[in-house]
Amino acid sequence: MKKLAKWSIMGIMLVLLIGGCSNSTQTSSVTENTLDGAKFTFFDVGQGDSTLIQADDGTTILIDTGRHDDNRILTYLEKANIKKIDLLLLTHPHSDHIGNADKVIQKYKPKEIWMDGLVFNSSIYERVIDAALASDAKYKEPRRGEKATFGPFGIQVLSPDKLSDNANNDSIAIRLTYKDIAAIFTGDAEKSREREMVDSGLDLNAQILDLGHHGSSTSNQPYFLDAVKPEVAVYSAEKGNSYGHPHREVVQWLKDRDITTYGTDVEGTVTIETDGKQIHVATEKSGTPEPGSNTGKQTTEEPGAAVPMPDTININKATAEELQYLPSIGPVLADKIIAERPYKSIDELKKINGIGDGIVRQIKEQGKATVK
Repeated sequence: MKKLAKWSIMGIMLVLLIGGCSNSTQTSSVTENTLDGAKFTFFDVGQGDSTLIQADDGTTILIDTGRHDDNRILTYLEKANIKKIDLLLLTHPHSDHIGNADKVIQKYKPKEIWMDGLVFNSSIYERVIDAALASDAKYKEPRRGEKATFGPFGIQVLSPDKLSDNANNDSIAIRLTYKDIAAIFTGDAEKSREREMVDSGLDLNAQILDLGHHGSSTSNQPYFLDAVKPEVAVYSAEKGNSYGHPHREVVQWLKDRDITTYGTDVEGTVTIETDGKQIHVATEKSGTPEPGSNTGKQTTEEPGAAVPMPDTININKATAEELQYLPSIGPVLADKIIAERPYKSIDELKKINGIGDGIVRQIKEQGKATVK
């Protein structure tokens, strides 16, 4: 395992305070902000998640976009002088992860968009899908074992193998590599998916771990931590959040394994720089990660849920939720379709304002819509 580069005095004090991996540090001539190569920026977006990954050749990957009611990510990207995004990876359709994805798509026009493919009943999800369909981005729903390359970054998909209709567990999990350094991101995947990843035989070893589900004990199980063996772990949460993130058990499991831990709730944005051999961690402010106040609380952050996709969709009888399985049909268009019933053919959908030849063509190509 590679060693950590020299940290600032603040960083060293932090390691001692939280019982970090003191045996992983080494004296180095590398000083703050001098590691060239790649950078991981774990943005402070409150009780949400968003990480920007950049290489010195200009390659840019954005994983999640923060909460729907907090648009700080847009300010962060502007201050970072981001001009384009090569990959926008949306781990799963909960609004604290895809909240600003439609705006990011419209402004930065990502070359490729990854989503897990789980159809989700929420207006935020619909806006993101509409933005993705309207863009020129290549759209992909990756599955375990698939590999991709973006500039100097290699990505292997760790999960899901197949969808389970559970938004958290269907999160896209990846292992991203830059030369000799690896980082793992699992979205909100919970312990059953972590067990599947461990049992899959895929390489999970990584120096950097983005803690699952904001540091919840529903994720980050000891067997998963032992498989990854990270030197540094980062969680994204809001200070004093009602979910108790990070959970006490997780903080203890990390401490037991001498894994140096950083949290956006107390340290603000966390930046990790690497030259491909060493890593250097810097934080926006000083702080010590501590367990949340509602330890172990199970959460259901989203009112929406996955709705089973029907084999056929009778546009004269389907509910508004079922109609939204049709390409480019969101809540507003679904209500308009219902209001204009009955239809003698799929082509008659074009009488609805907002549905043109393109959408009708997509609906026909999907092959699920019927009129009887």
